Amino acid sequence: PQAEHARLAGTIALAWGNERFARPPLPFESFVRGVTLHDRGYGQLDGDQIGRVDPARWAEIQLAGFRERSGDPVVDLVVALHVHRLASNFASDPARAAARLMRPQLPGLAAAAGVSEADALAADTITDLCDMIAFDFCFERPAGGAVAVSPAAGSERVEVAYSLDGQGAVTVTPWPLAVPELPGMILGYAANGYPGQLAPAVTAFVVRPG
Repeated sequence: PQAEHARLAGTIALAWGNERFARPPLPFESFVRGVTLHDRGYGQLDGDQIGRVDPARWAEIQLAGFRERSGDPVVDLVVALHVHRLASNFASDPARAAARLMRPQLPGLAAAAGVSEADALAADTITDLCDMIAFDFCFERPAGGAVAVSPAAGSERVEVAYSLDGQGAVTVTPWPLAVPELPGMILGYAANGYPGQLAPAVTAFVVRPG
C-alpha cells in the first residue's frame, strides 16, 4: 500500500549520507519526514490504483498533497517539489494543468522554509531516487533505473543506479548511504480481495551497495 511505499522511501532517506554523498542542505529530520510523506495525497490503502486511476483523479490527488500543510514548511516544500516534478513529467492534460497551478507557488514555499531554490532542487534529486526505489520495490519483480543525484549543494549531479531482484534485494551504485547495508520489513496485503479484504503479507528487504 501507499503508506508502506512511502515508509520505505523515508527509511532510505533516513540513512542518506556518507563521504561522497552529503546529506541534503535542508534540516535533515524535516527532509526525512517530507520524503516519508511525499505521497500524502493518497489514502493509507490503494483505493486509487497506480496505472488505472483516471488522469483527472490522479491530478486531484497530487494537488491535494501539494496543498496540504503540516506545520513544518520544510516538509511541505519537499512534498511540493516531488508532486510538481511528477505532474510536470506526465503527458496528460490534467497533470500538466496541475503542474501549472503548482509552479508559481514553489518560490514562496522555499522562502517559507528558508531554503534556496538550488538547495531545494538538490534535495529533490534524493527524494526522486528514494521514491523510485520504493515504487519499483512494490511490484515484486525485477526492475532497475537511475537518477541523477546532487552529491552536495552546488555540485555536478552523479547518476546513481539501482537494481531490484523482485525478491526483496536492492542494490545501489555508487553507494550513497551512511550504513554498510539497510535491512527492513514491509507490510503488504494479498492482492486477492484487496482492499476490501486485508490479508497481511510481510516482506523483508535489504538495500546493499552494487
